[in-house]
Formats: sequence, structure tokens, C-alpha cells
Amino acid sequence: MGYADIVKKTKPTKESILEELSAEFERVKSELDLIYSTELKNVPFNMIETAEKNVFELLDNIATNLSDAVFKRSEVDVIQSIMPHRTEPVLHSDRLNLTGIPSAIVQYGERMAPLSIRTGRCPENGVWGNDRIHIAALSMLLEENSGETVELGFVEYAKEGKIRKVKVRPEDRRQVLKIRDRVDRIKDGNLPERKEGKICEHCNFTHFCINKSTLASKFF
Repeated sequence: MGYADIVKKTKPTKESILEELSAEFERVKSELDLIYSTELKNVPFNMIETAEKNVFELLDNIATNLSDAVFKRSEVDVIQSIMPHRTEPVLHSDRLNLTGIPSAIVQYGERMAPLSIRTGRCPENGVWGNDRIHIAALSMLLEENSGETVELGFVEYAKEGKIRKVKVRPEDRRQVLKIRDRVDRIKDGNLPERKEGKICEHCNFTHFCINKSTLASKFF
């Protein structure tokens, strides 16, 4: 059960959401060894116990942020921005020469939009630059696959229960193509010029980093 299911199922108060999150946490905890039997086989019990405790301590803040989002944006808006229409679809475009897998595709109003679920810290405002570019790339792929214009996407910072809307700008799209071209040049053997800094003096791998300045490297 995801955050959208919990918001849809319960009252929009922090207390109600926290109660539902806690119940879901206990359910997931009881099924961990069934789902991840191979992965957890050699993991010490105290390590698992610590991880469970750390997750449990996040629930109060998650409930607060989800409740705040519902009151500020409406329950329907929150649910639409994170309720999966398709989960982890593989999106590919020959024209863009890109492949990507969003956490989900959501139906926001009458439009489809990519959702990216991140486990890192949420910024004070907006989204991190890398997350913005990621959403832009997924939006371009979704456009190629659906034939419809995709103007926005969503980033869910799961540890905090915060959902951020991302408006995809032309500059974001340009950055996606620029990064794609840089990767293609590296694949073709044209490495970017090595930039030396103070930390290079103490690096054990300096002798492997021998790329010299070339005309091609100036385009990176």
C-alpha cells in the first residue's frame, strides 16, 4: 500500500494517517523475510532491527507532511499526483536514443505524468537539480511513447512524505539532450578533459587518469 492508498483510505488528519502508516509498517515488517528471504539470509538480526526502528521513527513526520499536503492542495490533487496508473514501465525512444524507467506513471487530471520516488532528503523548496533533469527526461520519453504533450511530473521524497510538482521547462529539455550527447561522446571514446584539483595530489588512481586535452574535449 502506497501513500496514495493511505490518503484515500483514511481521514486527512495526522493522527488518522499515522495510525494507517503504523499498521502498514507492521504488515510490511511481518512479511520482510518472506519477500526478501535470499537478501536477508546473512544479515544480522540486530541490523534488521535497527533499520526497522529507523523507519518507524520517520512515520510521524511523514504523517504530518501528508496531512499538510491534503489540507493545502486537496485530497484529490495529492492522490492524483502519486497514485500509480502504471508502475515502473520501460520507456524507450529511438529518436531520443534514450531509455528510462519512472517509479510510476500517474494520471493527473486528464494528462499522464511521470512520478519519481526518491529516498534522499527533500530540499527546502522545489526539487534537486538532478531530480528535475530526471523528470524532464522521463517526460520526453513519455511524450514519445504516448504521443501527448507532457508538461509536468512529480517527485515523491518518500522518507519525508513530501510530494513536489515539477514543471518541465525548455531549458530542462535542452539539458537532457546535452547530457545525452556527452554520454554518447564518452561511449565513442572521446573522454572529457581531465580537471586537476587539490584532491588529485592524494589520489591513488592519478596514474590511471591520463586523458590529455584535445579539441574534442573542449565541447564537454
